[in-house]
Amino acid sequence: MIFSTMVSNTTTRGSRRALMSSHHHLLLLSGVASLMPAVTNAFIATNQYHHCNHHQLTTLIHRRTVYLPKRNSFQLSSSSSSSDEDQSTNSVTGPIYEMTNDNNTPPPKIKLFTKEGCTLCDKVKDILSEIRTDYPHSLYAVDITDDDKQVWFDKYKYDIPVLHMEDVYWTKHRLTKEEAIQGIEEAVGGGGEFECRKGEPNAGRLEH
Repeated sequence: MIFSTMVSNTTTRGSRRALMSSHHHLLLLSGVASLMPAVTNAFIATNQYHHCNHHQLTTLIHRRTVYLPKRNSFQLSSSSSSSDEDQSTNSVTGPIYEMTNDNNTPPPKIKLFTKEGCTLCDKVKDILSEIRTDYPHSLYAVDITDDDKQVWFDKYKYDIPVLHMEDVYWTKHRLTKEEAIQGIEEAVGGGGEFECRKGEPNAGRLEH
């Protein structure tokens, strides 16, 4: 009797432990189950956040990306060398612009003694071009490095730009707008005659 009672108590104790253990597991499962919606929502929100940030970053990268054409170093070096050759052989001799007066009489003719790459010459051209509408004239370039311009090269090689008005020496090195207007008005008033100025450069004479 006592043994059966002890067995019954032991069995009941074991059943209780098993029941408590089962109940504990059920509580844990229930707690986990109750947390699942929150965890799921947090996971979805995190994924959406990362996806949104990735999309924004990708958009930003696409917006800021500048696509540059590929360069070929061989082509660049070849084009540079050919360009240098062209500059060394090209002549700038020829009319820069030609004009006529309203009465069809020829306007003063100005010659600019120059060469390729002369920046001071470009400034003189800009001055003359700026006033050509109000003070008509024709402007011609003479490249002193041409093979057939040796005489001009020997005289003006250290002093370009040099300007001639109506085929006589006018000025050198630089030209102001006021000087340009005065020279053109003098040529027009003189009926095509222009007084040669003093100080014409002649490097060849100084070297001998």
